[in-house]
Amino acid sequence: MRILTLSLFLLLSIPSFAQGDPAATEEQYESSYEWRVRQERLFGVYIPSDLGEVFNQLNQLSEASGRENFQRLSEQGAATKPFFGLGRWMSHNWGFYGGSRLTAYLNQLNLYHPDDMTRFLLVMYHRHLNKKPLDPRPVVEGLLNLRREQEQQQVLDRGEVIYEESRTLDSIPGGQ
Repeated sequence: MRILTLSLFLLLSIPSFAQGDPAATEEQYESSYEWRVRQERLFGVYIPSDLGEVFNQLNQLSEASGRENFQRLSEQGAATKPFFGLGRWMSHNWGFYGGSRLTAYLNQLNLYHPDDMTRFLLVMYHRHLNKKPLDPRPVVEGLLNLRREQEQQQVLDRGEVIYEESRTLDSIPGGQ
């Protein structure tokens, strides 16, 4: 019974952005976001501020053999194969959902979706390791085009009816 009471107390005392006054929750989110983007560390993890620092951090956090394996992947493979491993680590630890100084940097490149941020960093790190040009524009454009295509496909998959019309045989010329 004590555990149930304590659990209910904790559950009810935790503020939720999904409940309550929408203006207050938006203010809370904005306040939290503004604080997070100014921090060098979040939850004890160093947050890079730009691509150079991302490359340095990934070099420090990975072993040489792992970097070599990643380097040997195709660029498409680099964007997809480590997405649910290294990519999720970056997304979670570098604050892609709640905001961080790295997300503020990526927002300046027109990247706003956490998955796009992750894929961008994976591709750019792969290019860095392979000593390829690091111009972010074509990578960003490709990711944004892919995002638009995915969103259009989701609309088609939902099968939203925009307009529906029915006719009887009497309304068709020559119909009986």
